[in-house]
Amino acid sequence: MIITCPNCQTRYRVASDALSAAGRQVQCATCAQMWMATPSFPPPPDPFDDPDPDDDELGFRADDDTLFGEADETMLDAAFIAEEERENGPPEPPGDPPIVRKRSGEGDGVLVRARMDELARRRNAAIRKLPMARFRRAARVVLVLIMVISVAAGIWLRTDIVRNYPEMDAFYRLLGLGTNVIGLQIGDLNILRTTRDGNPVILVHAEVSNTTAGLVPVPNVLVSLLGMDRQVIYEWSVTPSVRSILPGDVLSIDTQLTSPPAGVETVRLSFVEGSAP
Repeated sequence: MIITCPNCQTRYRVASDALSAAGRQVQCATCAQMWMATPSFPPPPDPFDDPDPDDDELGFRADDDTLFGEADETMLDAAFIAEEERENGPPEPPGDPPIVRKRSGEGDGVLVRARMDELARRRNAAIRKLPMARFRRAARVVLVLIMVISVAAGIWLRTDIVRNYPEMDAFYRLLGLGTNVIGLQIGDLNILRTTRDGNPVILVHAEVSNTTAGLVPVPNVLVSLLGMDRQVIYEWSVTPSVRSILPGDVLSIDTQLTSPPAGVETVRLSFVEGSAP
């Protein structure tokens, strides 16, 4: 389809679907003239307008040169051009393409979304300045700080917590955090099997260290002989030579058992508070 500027008579070729049936406002790229361009189609021929009614009853002449009228030829050319543009794209216009302005009724989706986003940002900014919104933010910060302090205190004071609530020891062990309520640690455990006067003897040596920053009383040490299934075969208690040790000190525990029962695989040492290990 070809449109012509009414001011400078510059012609532009546009696609047939570029203009709606009601037309569209366009601007000339040469003289900047704006006008309402409407699609123009040649009027269809009048089937009852027969220039020579004596030719035949069909209403047209049968000679080859006048099989289609001028209006028919124009419509066929326009159809051929439109088909070619659909297959190969519209041809390059001789000059700059006209600036097609949309009418006010045709909204741009991208522009509308941008305006809605800007309106939402302004609304959120206004809400954040309200006193209730500030109070909620402060309350969330305080709640997070309380949670962090509680977790840190639970880890740092776990020994005191387990001392007062022994059932919490299983929870800390599940988290991989061991607790030492007594404040003593048994290490450097050595087991020696030998014979004396023809009798088998088990010699047990261990060292007890103070892991705290103060003086710690040393309870009795329980020595347990375990079998293959980790079941206790025999036990006895050892009273340490020193009843309290200072921070950083080490106390040696040495004991022995003559003629131990058969099936002993390993030895376990533990502290005894009162009557229970």
